[in-house]
Amino acid sequence: MKWNYPLLFLSILSTFACRNNSNTSDCRYGKPTAIFAANQPGIQSHTFTERGNEATEQVIFSDSLQLTLLQSGCNQIRQEFQFNLPGNFQDKTPDFWIELSIQLMQRLGSIGPDYGGFTMWAQTMVEQRKNIKLTEPVALQQGFYITIDRILSTENATLVLILSDQP
Repeated sequence: MKWNYPLLFLSILSTFACRNNSNTSDCRYGKPTAIFAANQPGIQSHTFTERGNEATEQVIFSDSLQLTLLQSGCNQIRQEFQFNLPGNFQDKTPDFWIELSIQLMQRLGSIGPDYGGFTMWAQTMVEQRKNIKLTEPVALQQGFYITIDRILSTENATLVLILSDQP
């Protein structure tokens, strides 16, 4: 099956990120909404805080993986996934971080049918793997970008994965 990627990504971003209300009626995407839910299987704890066109969602999964998701946008949309990883990752190569990003998107996509968009992101990342460089926005498709970065310390690392419609 051949997917219409630009349409698919727009649908995924707008479904996961935003819906209109009176405070954001002039915005293309509206205000951010929670992607995850506290009662979702596999989620140990969940909080969501929204302030206008910005939101912070914090999730701890049953296996203790921690995710902070920062959403922002009005006429442009940006989702920043911050995965907190315990351990020392200072010797890991860029390929390690790219592969881990793909695995984590696949994992999010496996939560349930409502999360299939993450699987699509992962598949497109696999297809574009050779073009992905750490810290550089890369067009996965026209108008849809990903940036992968990491923040390292000797005790833990934060994998930062940014999905956006602007570089």
